[in-house]
Amino acid sequence: MNRKPSHPGALIRNVILPETGLSVSSLAERCGVARNTMSKVVNERGDVTGDLAIRLSRVLGSTPQFWLAMQAKLKFWQLEQKNGQIYSQMERI
Repeated sequence: MNRKPSHPGALIRNVILPETGLSVSSLAERCGVARNTMSKVVNERGDVTGDLAIRLSRVLGSTPQFWLAMQAKLKFWQLEQKNGQIYSQMERI
């Protein structure tokens, strides 16, 4: 995978908030989380956890798996970038 996957916060910031007219504060309130928590995710400084994935899915009508899959793809990409040389030297049994 060459292209860096999108952070879930980018989708929230660039698509969901503009389309819904919600602010970070109002989305956080609807999800029942602190504004700081939502702000970290929206600004790509925090991860979507299992709990937040469920909350986002209930508020936005998606699935928890959607949010966690976005987060996982990004995390795996980051690990490949960081440790790719180490991984490439491993031999399959």
